[in-house]
Amino acid sequence: MISESGIADNKEIVTYVTDSEYLKKDYPNLKVIDDSKIAVVQDGKFISSNSSLVSYIASFYLLEKLTSKEHRKFVETSILFDRIKE
Repeated sequence: MISESGIADNKEIVTYVTDSEYLKKDYPNLKVIDDSKIAVVQDGKFISSNSSLVSYIASFYLLEKLTSKEHRKFVETSILFDRIKE
């Protein structure tokens, strides 16, 4: 787990909904973001999300960073993810 390894110490991170208080208490070196307000957080090389569906958004965010916005849109459309977005 990232929190136990120490590699995310002093990094902003968001976790699964309802687990924020647990992380704050047990891993005080993490900068835990309020999961009710923020779904995806990037701090340096770390990208975290607060739930299973939102993890797709974090993945698309990373894909766009590694490739291009056009490629991200292509993949979202290819797997029909764009149908469930706003």
